Amino acid sequence: MSDDGELPPPPDWTLAANAPWLEVPRAHWVRALASGRSPHALLIHGLAGLGTASLGEWVARATLCQRPGATPCGECESCRLHEAKTHPDLLRVGVREGKKQIAIDDVREMIASFVLKSHRGGRRVAVISPADALNVNGANALLKTLEEPGAGAVLVLVVERLDRLPATIASRCQRLAVPAPAADVAMQWLKARDPATDWAGPLALVGGAPIAALDLVAAGGGQIGREMADLPAALDRGDADVVALSERWAKQLPAVRLRWIENWITDRLRKAQAAPASGHTPGNTGLPREARTRHIHALYALLDETRTARAALGGSARVELLFERVLLGLADALGQLKAARPR
Repeated sequence: MSDDGELPPPPDWTLAANAPWLEVPRAHWVRALASGRSPHALLIHGLAGLGTASLGEWVARATLCQRPGATPCGECESCRLHEAKTHPDLLRVGVREGKKQIAIDDVREMIASFVLKSHRGGRRVAVISPADALNVNGANALLKTLEEPGAGAVLVLVVERLDRLPATIASRCQRLAVPAPAADVAMQWLKARDPATDWAGPLALVGGAPIAALDLVAAGGGQIGREMADLPAALDRGDADVVALSERWAKQLPAVRLRWIENWITDRLRKAQAAPASGHTPGNTGLPREARTRHIHALYALLDETRTARAALGGSARVELLFERVLLGLADALGQLKAARPR
């Protein structure tokens, strides 16, 4: 492989082996191996913080294990080679240190090795993670291998952003989705690691992904919910400096802050849709029916804007400008609401 920077260390496969919300994806792959009908290309996808990369590593181990069962045995020669990071039939491709994309040379070298016979007479596995970091040239180079991988070859692609993976790649893989766990499952897992923390807020900020909640609190971001709680009121009063906030938040966990705004809009939508329209009866303090409808439409548009901004993170867009659009849109929606209320 290329000497231009190092690959990050492989993720801890035991996390995937023990995470309760990954039990169904694990069982799916075990059944596929046992039936002899495992696909030649597997696409694992799910939100950040659900352990998709760890599951990819677990799949590689389970596929190469010489004692197939519900989990890699950890004792056979294949598992020992895996543990020593010297397994000759396991290839890994990823983003090298200091880079943003997977190098085309790494893809080509992986393909050249992958078409050879297995060193140990069994399966061969290549893990590409994150596969959405493939550029156009890398994706094109991979296509022929996906179509004709060879006997016993298994390609494992791992993505958190399925929308950033070329459709030509995704369409040639069997998909294995990793959904977020039920809230009680996530809370139980988190409480087992830190019973003193109130995990409800951090978990909501990361879309219900337990590992992301754990990382958020470890990074000191567990207080973001309380920090941002006054945002709608400040925008409503007109004393929030949108430009200054946007510049600061662009550098401080922007995805989490946009998720907080998204959650607030969603909650506001639920309340607006549940509240009865007032009509125009004298003395009625509710929102007039037409104004309520306009407010709901504005919130839906703002929700789309916020999700678009969150999806654009990591791309070429300037993050502070994404925040400015969202915050100005929120201020405008709140201003329209205030103007529409009966006086």
